[in-house]
Amino acid sequence: MSAAPAQTGTQLSASAEPLKFASGGHDQLIDFFGLTRDELERILIEQFQAPAYRAGQIFQWVYKQGVYDFSQMTNISAALRNSLAALIKFPAPLTVQRQISKDGTRKYLFELDKGNAIEAVMIKQPARMTLCLSSQVGCGMGCTFCRTATMGFQRHLSAGEIMRQVRGVIDDAKQFGDKFSNVVFMGMGEPLHNLKGVVSAVKILTDPMGLGIGPRKITVSTSGLVPAIEKFGQANLDVNLAVSLNATTDEVRTRIMPVNKAFPIDKLLGALRSYPLKPRKKITIEYVMLHGINDTDADLRRLPRLLEGIPSKVNLIPYNPNAGLGFLAPPKETVQKWHSTLTGKGVDAFVRWSKGQDISAACGQLAVKRPQVEPMDAAAISRTLAVITESI
Repeated sequence: MSAAPAQTGTQLSASAEPLKFASGGHDQLIDFFGLTRDELERILIEQFQAPAYRAGQIFQWVYKQGVYDFSQMTNISAALRNSLAALIKFPAPLTVQRQISKDGTRKYLFELDKGNAIEAVMIKQPARMTLCLSSQVGCGMGCTFCRTATMGFQRHLSAGEIMRQVRGVIDDAKQFGDKFSNVVFMGMGEPLHNLKGVVSAVKILTDPMGLGIGPRKITVSTSGLVPAIEKFGQANLDVNLAVSLNATTDEVRTRIMPVNKAFPIDKLLGALRSYPLKPRKKITIEYVMLHGINDTDADLRRLPRLLEGIPSKVNLIPYNPNAGLGFLAPPKETVQKWHSTLTGKGVDAFVRWSKGQDISAACGQLAVKRPQVEPMDAAAISRTLAVITESI
C-alpha cells in the first residue's frame, strides 16, 4: 500500500487460513505465525531430529530480521531448510483497507477465510504507538454499548491470525517511520473466551528471540469471564490484565453487560482479589462512562469501596458515540469530577480520551459490516454465555 491516501483498498496477499497441522498441499501446511518457540522445537526434534536451538535461530530470522523464506536462512543446512519449507508456510496478511485518523491513528481491515474480516488499530499517543489487536471475529458477550457485539460471535482467531495482524501492521509501519512499543488485546472479541489463541500469541510476542516485547507492555482485556481469568492467571505470562467493570451495581451491569448474569460483580471482584500479581503490579479497571446510566454521584461513591483490597488503577473512558446504540457520552465536567474525586480518595485514576473516533477506531467502535450469524437477543446471549462458560 502507498502511504499517501488516508484510505486505501490495496490488497497485499491472499493467504490467511486457520492454523493446520498436516503436510501436503499449501493449504495444509503449518502456519508458522501460530507456533510458539516450544512448539517449533518439538517439530524440529520429533520430525527432523534437529537440535532445539534451531528454533531460536528461525525465530530470529523471522521476527528480528523479517525473513519469511526458509531458503534465505543461511545458518541452517540446506536439507533442513527444504524439509521445513515442505511443512511450514508464512502466510501474508490480506490487508483490504487502511484508514488514517486526523490524530494519526491508523485502522486496518484484514480479510480472513470465507469472507470473514477483522480490524486492528495502531493508536497514536504522545510518547508511543500502541497496537490494538482483535482476538475473534465478532463477539458473543453482547455488551449493549459496543458495536462489535452487533456482529454476534462468529469464530475464534488462531494464534497465527492474531500474529498476522502484527506482521501486517509492522510491514505497513515501515513507510510511516514508526513502530509500536505496546500491545493491547482490546479489539474485536473477548480475548479470554479465546484463551488458547491469545495465550499462544502472547508467548510469541514476549519471546526474547521473537518480537521480545516486555510483558509489562502487553495488556489483555476481559469483560469478566471469571473461570478464564483464573486460568489466565495460572498461565504465568506476567502481562497486564484489564477488566471492563463499567458499573457499580449488578442491576446496571447486567443491563449493559449480560456477562454479569453469569459472573456478577461480587464474584468478579473476588476473582480479582485472588489474581496472582507480582509486586507493584496492578489490575486495570476499565470504566466506560455512559451518561445518565453509570456516571451518577452514587456510582462515584460506590466505586472506591468496590475496589478495596484490589491492587488496581482505574481508566475512565468517556463513551464514544456509536450510531443507533442509544448511549451518550457524559459531559466533560462529569468526567473531571470523577477523576478528581477518585484521585482525592487515593484511587489511581486516569481519563482515557480515545483516539481515532473519526474513523471509528476508538474503544467500542470496531465492527465489520457483515451479516451476523445469529441475532443477539437476550436468549441468544444467554445461550452463548452458557457455551462459553462450559468451554473454559
